[in-house]
Amino acid sequence: MSTPEPRQFRASDPLRMRVFVLLGLWILAIVIMSLLSPYFLQASTVPFILQYLPILGLLGLGQTLVILAGGPGIDLSVGSIVSLVGVAVGALFSIGVDIWLACGAGIVFGALLGLVNGVLVNVLRIPSLMATLATMFAFGGLAIATTGGRPIGGFPPEFAWLGQGRTLGMPNSVLFVLVPVAIVLHVMLTRTTVGRHIVACGNDDRAAHLTGLPVVRIRVGLYVLSGILSALGSVIALSWFLAARPDAGDGMELLAVTIAVLGGTYIFGGTGGIPGTILAILIITTLQIGLQLANISAAWQLGVIGVLLIASVSQVRDWRKLLSFKA
Repeated sequence: MSTPEPRQFRASDPLRMRVFVLLGLWILAIVIMSLLSPYFLQASTVPFILQYLPILGLLGLGQTLVILAGGPGIDLSVGSIVSLVGVAVGALFSIGVDIWLACGAGIVFGALLGLVNGVLVNVLRIPSLMATLATMFAFGGLAIATTGGRPIGGFPPEFAWLGQGRTLGMPNSVLFVLVPVAIVLHVMLTRTTVGRHIVACGNDDRAAHLTGLPVVRIRVGLYVLSGILSALGSVIALSWFLAARPDAGDGMELLAVTIAVLGGTYIFGGTGGIPGTILAILIITTLQIGLQLANISAAWQLGVIGVLLIASVSQVRDWRKLLSFKA
C-alpha cells in the first residue's frame, strides 16, 4: 500500500481554494482595519505588523505539523515553552555563558520539552489535549517560580540584531528565520518521503502502521520539532525585548491552534499545508495590530480571535475525538 501524497496545490484540491479564500479574508481584514483606524495604512504600520509575525508564525507552523500528523494531536504548551526557554537562556547568560551559546542550549531545551510532550501523548497514550494542558501549566509555572515573576534583563545590545534589526527594510527575524523555516517545511511536506509519511499518519494511522511506517516515532518527532520552533520563537522574543519575561508566551497557544486550523489544517490530521498557515498568521496579526491601533479593548480583540477559532473548527463533527487518542 503506497503512502498518500500530501494534499497541496492540485487544481482540484480544497486546500488550493482555501488559500485563495484566506487571501481574500486578509485583504478584507486590511480594508476593515483601515476603516477603523486612520493610522493603519501608514507606512510605519507594515514593519510593525512584520515584527509580530515571527514568534506567532513559528508556533503556528509547529502546531500545523503536530495536528497534521493526526492522533488527534495538539500542543497547548507552546506558549509556556516560549516562556520557560527564555527564562533558561536568561539564567545561563546571567552566570556568564555567551548569549548565542545560551540560545543554542535553549533550543536544545525546547526540543527536550517537546520530547516530554511527545512521550506523554504517543508513548504513554495520554490524550494530547490533557497532556499538553498539564505541561502548559507545568512549564509556565516553572518559569514564574524560578524567577519570582520578574524578568531577567541585561542582555548585550548587539543581541538585538535578530529581534530588532532590519535588512532591506525587512525584520531580520522574518528574513532569516521565519521565511527559511516556512520554505523548508513546505518543501518537506510536498516534496519528500517524510512529508508523505506525516500525511499518511494523519489520514489513517492504522493503515500507516500496517505499511510499516513508524507512526509513534513520527508523531514524537513532530512534537520535538514543535518544541524547537517554540524555542526559536523564544530566542526572537528575547532579542526583541532584550529581557527574558516569564509570561512572554502567555495566550500564544490558542492563537497557534487558531492559526493552524484557520490555515486549512484539519483538526484530526491528514490535510493541511504551510501556505495556508502563513496566510492565517497574516490575518491574525493584521487583526491584532488593527484593533490595537483603533483602540479596541483587549476583550473585543479576544472575542474576534474566539470567533475565528469557532469558524476554524466548524468542520469538526465528532468532538469526542478531541479527548481520545487513536492507537
